Amino acid sequence: MQENERINFLVKKFRDNYYMNKLLFASHFSTFSLAKLTLNSILFVGLFFLTGCFSEPDYPNTPQIEFVSLENLQSKVRANTDSVVITLFFQDGDGDLGLTSTDTLPPFSDRNPDGTVNRFRHNFFADVERLNENGEFEPIIFASQNFNLNSRFPVLNTLEKETALEGDLRYSLILFTTSFSPVQKGDILRYKISIADRKLNESNVITTEPMTVGVYQ
Repeated sequence: MQENERINFLVKKFRDNYYMNKLLFASHFSTFSLAKLTLNSILFVGLFFLTGCFSEPDYPNTPQIEFVSLENLQSKVRANTDSVVITLFFQDGDGDLGLTSTDTLPPFSDRNPDGTVNRFRHNFFADVERLNENGEFEPIIFASQNFNLNSRFPVLNTLEKETALEGDLRYSLILFTTSFSPVQKGDILRYKISIADRKLNESNVITTEPMTVGVYQ
């Protein structure tokens, strides 16, 4: 087998799709009652390092992300719903990305010692904004302070050693536009997103391109 064929074989063999469903706070006032975080993370960097054919990239240990795309698809399951898919590209120097279901103790516990909500119980942070009548984007305020679009993605580095990683994160959610929802068809939305590693280093914040509710690709 030629070296290029061997590398392509390894990349294909180790390509992983991670799926994690998260049932969010549901009430008449919640716009997003079901969100699914889908991760298609292709560990090219770690694999290349294993083959010995490439030197490991010198990425910073604080994760870096870039906006790739936003798709709005009409749901085939429910009426008056949009299926939104946001794709990000990430790079991380030591590969300490992801949380497991057993990560429930500090610093990943639900509450801080003072009883406040611990931001880092999640590692994927998402805020949604709507274009107002003045032509400015402003945050959407939900009825419950406990409701948000934050979530967890699983551990991406399966090599049991520190190694640089890069790949894509795909975040998907179902957007309801019923009469009870604060978001209606024709509203223009955008999302602000960041991620955090296991050392609580938080990435840069990216802003997606705008989308129009009820307008599909």
